[in-house]
Amino acid sequence: MNAELDATDRDLIEHAKEALRRLYIEGRHEVAAALRTASGQVFTGIHIEADVGFADICGEVAAICHAVAHGCRDLDTIVALTGTGSGEVQLMAPCGRCREVISDFNKSAWVIVGTVDRPYKMRIAELLPLKA
Repeated sequence: MNAELDATDRDLIEHAKEALRRLYIEGRHEVAAALRTASGQVFTGIHIEADVGFADICGEVAAICHAVAHGCRDLDTIVALTGTGSGEVQLMAPCGRCREVISDFNKSAWVIVGTVDRPYKMRIAELLPLKA
């Protein structure tokens, strides 16, 4: 079930954009994420590119770690985007590993996907079917 975004969802996209503007480094930090907890707190994270590919840390996982480090585990909604130093951005669907981590925190979490011009949100269970 796809759902329309509300003002808090659009604000979450803006938080991710701000994190990308502030932390972007070409080839190192090119994906930012923002999550909102059920209580309304917002946490951001940035992708960390590693010289050894598997050691990369995705923006979504970084945002989740940021929330957990502040005692919050009630993930409600998450969004990730990629961009360039010039400010152009694109929404990203989470990779498989991120889908699993998001689902582990909340099997009913919302994930904002689509395009910047036409974003929508889906439940993580729709993005990670057949997860027991």
